[in-house]
Amino acid sequence: MNAQGHDTELDGGLFGFTLPMGFIGWIVFVVGIIIFAVGIVIKIPMISAIGILLVGFSTPSELQVKLHKLRKEMRPGEVAWQSEMGGTELISFWGGERIHRPEVDLRSWVFPAPPVEDWHLQNIYSADSSGKLIAEHPNKIGTPIPPTFSNAGLSKLIAFCLLALQLSMLKDIQEEITKYPIMLVISIIWLVIGFFTWKRLQSMQDTPTSNIRSIAIGNAELVGQVRNGIIDPPLLHVDGDHSKTVADLVSWNWEYEIEVEQRRMVRDSNGNMRQEVSRHWRSVRTDEGGTNFTLHDGTGGIMIVTGSFRNDNDFGEHLIQWECNHNRNLGNLFGNIFSMFVADEKILRHRWTLWGLKLGDPCYVMGMIKPRTNEEMSYDKQVDTTLQNSIVYAVGEKSPGFKPRLEKGTELTAISSARSQLENIVFPIFGLIIGIAQFLI
Repeated sequence: MNAQGHDTELDGGLFGFTLPMGFIGWIVFVVGIIIFAVGIVIKIPMISAIGILLVGFSTPSELQVKLHKLRKEMRPGEVAWQSEMGGTELISFWGGERIHRPEVDLRSWVFPAPPVEDWHLQNIYSADSSGKLIAEHPNKIGTPIPPTFSNAGLSKLIAFCLLALQLSMLKDIQEEITKYPIMLVISIIWLVIGFFTWKRLQSMQDTPTSNIRSIAIGNAELVGQVRNGIIDPPLLHVDGDHSKTVADLVSWNWEYEIEVEQRRMVRDSNGNMRQEVSRHWRSVRTDEGGTNFTLHDGTGGIMIVTGSFRNDNDFGEHLIQWECNHNRNLGNLFGNIFSMFVADEKILRHRWTLWGLKLGDPCYVMGMIKPRTNEEMSYDKQVDTTLQNSIVYAVGEKSPGFKPRLEKGTELTAISSARSQLENIVFPIFGLIIGIAQFLI
């Protein structure tokens, strides 16, 4: 299958072997190999299990690698800009102020999208000048299929077997440990997570994507570009701070956290008291919001009621993250949040993280298509009653066997991290058999 002359290679085949993408991924990969080797040398399978898990989690899916390469071919300027703008920028050395932006956006467009000048905002529901589907629409390029096996999936199975081996080796040393169904519990959790992941993948693969121009009432899967709605999205001031202002967000959520250092006295194995220091990030407050927008697939636009998808959205990697060191004077800015800490806790840093969907982004929607009332359409001066997609809207309503979703990305990027049924279901069932056998023997 190809789009604009480029082969998307959507069929993953039998085995997909990948290597890490990015500097951090390679560091985790190498550290994982070292830990795995150390565990083999000292004959402690649990250590090797940790190492092989790090190796597996550091590698992306085969489709993610293919799409990243294809992005650089199809949109070299935008990908280069993302890489240059990404990373951590030091704003103030003394205050420890940093701004972090991702260097790679795996949810961004793969194929070029219609530019702003082609959006004809005076008639948001009508088709684009070409009247054709956008290049990345599933009805144009097809639906991807993950490989049957991957090195990431095999790493989980190998790690599970190594952990089971470790518990078997301890059976003669500490009988009490093997009385508890540790591996059985782990395999059940693995199977539950795999089942819901597989169910999500099946839902996306089995639900046909509707062309917006001919959309019908009822449950529907839609893919398109985020464009202006009746009201343009206002500026967002994260946590009310005008120094953290972001424009063009149609749906967003942010979280404010503080890094806390906690000191407490604990008794060691010899009965001596010692001080234990731990650090963790604690969520202080969050907020979310947005405004209705138009989803356009080239054949037409439809209104998306953003607020109805509040608990069913996924924007992928964060857009931007702000960090700074703690300063006692910040208490006047952040209110009385410090009154909840006791003497054995100390605030070290503050962090604000923003996720969102912006104008021009690709968007994947599974929603209920409902007719707009006359009163609702009276507020929209662009309604054209001759267009079916103009007199309906999409809302996030559940129905039997249907779960609404609003995600950044197209179906191509939404499925890019998916694993096969074998890895999601069969591997965990194999682990379940091992867990049951180990508990009963």
